[in-house]
Amino acid sequence: MTQFSPYWWQDQPQYSNDNEPPSNADIVVVGAGYTGLSAAITLAKSGASVVVLDAEDIGFGASTRNGGMLGSGHKVSTAQAIKRYGEKTAQEIHKEANSSLKFTINLIKNNNIDCELQECGRLRTAWIPKHQTDMANNMNDLKSIEHFDSHMVEKSSMHKHINTELYFGGQLYEGHAAVHPRKLHYGMLQLALDAGAKVFGGIRVNNIEKVTESFDNGFRVYASAQVISCKKVLMATNGYTRAGLSKYLARRILPVPSFIATTEDIGIERVASLLPGGNCMVETRKRFCYYRATPCGRRIMLGTRAAMHPITPQQALPTIKKMLTGIFPSMEGVGISHCWTGFTGFSFSNLPSLGEHKGVYYALGYCGNGVAMAPYLGHKAALKLLNPKKQHTVFEKTLLNTKFYYHGNPWFLAFSSVIYRGQDIIDGYLSNRAKNN
Repeated sequence: MTQFSPYWWQDQPQYSNDNEPPSNADIVVVGAGYTGLSAAITLAKSGASVVVLDAEDIGFGASTRNGGMLGSGHKVSTAQAIKRYGEKTAQEIHKEANSSLKFTINLIKNNNIDCELQECGRLRTAWIPKHQTDMANNMNDLKSIEHFDSHMVEKSSMHKHINTELYFGGQLYEGHAAVHPRKLHYGMLQLALDAGAKVFGGIRVNNIEKVTESFDNGFRVYASAQVISCKKVLMATNGYTRAGLSKYLARRILPVPSFIATTEDIGIERVASLLPGGNCMVETRKRFCYYRATPCGRRIMLGTRAAMHPITPQQALPTIKKMLTGIFPSMEGVGISHCWTGFTGFSFSNLPSLGEHKGVYYALGYCGNGVAMAPYLGHKAALKLLNPKKQHTVFEKTLLNTKFYYHGNPWFLAFSSVIYRGQDIIDGYLSNRAKNN
């Protein structure tokens, strides 16, 4: 019987802090995911008093619900970034993507975080022949900026990585990795606590008020029944940003759901036969799937855009099953042990951003690539709070924008679901023609 909760939450410790938050702190961080915890680690190590607040239980959000894939990519190609920001900034954007991957892997290794790190590589699979060509062109553009371990895999060699005839080739990123996301989050939580940060769950921040009558010009943070006075505030809420707290950010971050399932235990040999390369897999189609073996090697975990708007995991399950068997027909009839959903945070630029609005700092907008980028940008946000006059990352240049029709309710995403599905149908028709020629 399917459990509609994250597979990663099984048999994992749950942190709670029964104390009340202090009435004063140097810095309040709103959001206890990867971003908030990483910022808290750096800030607390610098000697600042840090309070981290989360509206839900610690570890409720996307940081423990994701697929556990560590990568360095952006949704924006090199050519698009050059057109938008100029060549120098575009180069910095893609260099820092690689830096984020290195940062998070080093964070894990240097602190002995037991999160089942596997440096297994990631294969991006071409849904149609044009996608293979586009990936090759973008790879060459990226390698002209900075070397990284990646190469194209022709269709004739795909069987070394995956047991399906569905794709037209792919691009292998050899330095990418996989983790158990809940264990990574818990390890970062322990680092933050050990550094001296105070972390509280179940405390919703309702208002952030700028104080102008005092010498310090700080803030009052109204959180549940508490009021905390502080010098600075960092918003680290990404896909869980609420208009009730920050209309500014809620108009600039789209909460896009992702739906994930794990199969029942099908055994190590069967999983290895389906994924002989042991890589994480990500597709290029619009309603893309991403999938991997679970750390134990006995199950397949698959995530997909079952819908662009919120639906229940129960509603998403038939679509996930269909996507799974579309890739692996032999999986027909295999049971699903867990199915769940969570929100990613998308910016209109499809790039993350570190910035400030009315004195409140923010780091968010990972667009589905947050497992590596969120810890990195949380660290950079902490450096910015400690030294505001210095630029610490190129993502201070990728300013958040909005659209006139968006006020925090992404009503238009339901239409995107239909459009994406239509595009995949057209692409599927073209790919079938290509296979038959």
